[in-house]
Amino acid sequence: MDAILNTLKQFRLESYCNQLVQLGVKETRDFLDSVTDEDLDNMGLSHVEKNRFSAMKTSIQRAKEHQVQTLTPVQKSMESFYLKYTFPKCRKPKIIKNMDSAKTTVEDLMRRICHLESVGNSKGVCLYTIDGMPLTDDPFFNTWSLKDRHIENGAVMYAMFTPKENLKQFPQTPKREIVETYGSNMVRCHIMLKGDFELKVKLASDTITNLILKLANKSGIPAHVVHYKGRRGGDTLESCGISEGSTVNFSLSSFPDETSYDETFFIHDFLPSVPQTKKGISVFLSSVYAVKHNYKTKQLQKLIAYIRKLTGCHPLAQSLHQLFCRNERLTRNQKIAVVEGLYLLFRELLPQRGRPQGERLIKDLDVFENSLYCWVTSPIRSKETIRIP
Repeated sequence: MDAILNTLKQFRLESYCNQLVQLGVKETRDFLDSVTDEDLDNMGLSHVEKNRFSAMKTSIQRAKEHQVQTLTPVQKSMESFYLKYTFPKCRKPKIIKNMDSAKTTVEDLMRRICHLESVGNSKGVCLYTIDGMPLTDDPFFNTWSLKDRHIENGAVMYAMFTPKENLKQFPQTPKREIVETYGSNMVRCHIMLKGDFELKVKLASDTITNLILKLANKSGIPAHVVHYKGRRGGDTLESCGISEGSTVNFSLSSFPDETSYDETFFIHDFLPSVPQTKKGISVFLSSVYAVKHNYKTKQLQKLIAYIRKLTGCHPLAQSLHQLFCRNERLTRNQKIAVVEGLYLLFRELLPQRGRPQGERLIKDLDVFENSLYCWVTSPIRSKETIRIP
């Protein structure tokens, strides 16, 4: 009733409100198809008032068309945005459709893939670009939308499933109370991937911790993922070389204190999807270390090319390239790619049930105990059709 009256008032026709309601008008769109010229004559509208009624109908129609035009692009955007994903033993990439890239987060995508593949509650998924670079190492960035992560329409991803114990979780940090201090000095805080924020501070008394809490409050980003990237010379901002108008740089990460390269990979801090013996884990890590330190770069490059050809697992090949050839420390998800990927490769290289071989069968539990044999065998078997995906 209020909507009808307000619409009539805009065209100075409110005196006819009760008559129109008695005719059966219940909402504004009824003016378009429920009121005839004969009805207007019976109500006693003048020629000028009929013109106003016609103008009102035109206005309602335009508003309706504008609403349809506003909603349609969003619907079309959702229908057109899609992603593909593949994983070990997947015959061809699978498609996920009808996503809103501005609202769907990477976490949402991960949950959807796990649901589609029925992996169960005990496992999670790591996502990589089709070239093998990790996408989901940091839980904080997984809360960003696909659009914010610059994941393009039609992109192809590689998924690897692993026990949830292997995946990094948000660290539990107590919420700090912000004690606001208002200063007269302005500094510009630049957060990687988020832009600039101007804050008023007291250079002589405020600390980096104070600044981070203020920045978190203004930006809406959790304080524990904001990390100062400048030099530290003391407790106060002034002692750190920060002055009026300075630009102070910050990065974002859920895990600021990463361990060193060797400690990250060559320790037993993972649980393979297929359980292995303690001896097997030890042999596996030792074999990776031996291959890394006993082969020349060209030999390693050739070996990785063989592995890529055998498996089609780009995250595995990319991670081995960084570990062996570029001497770079791996992320957690890259280590997962190496462990899970090499298990699948070694399992295919070793004798198992269903193959017409006279060799002793190797149980799934004992695969990593035979790692050295597999490293030696993989170049020999490269010409055979052993494809994991």
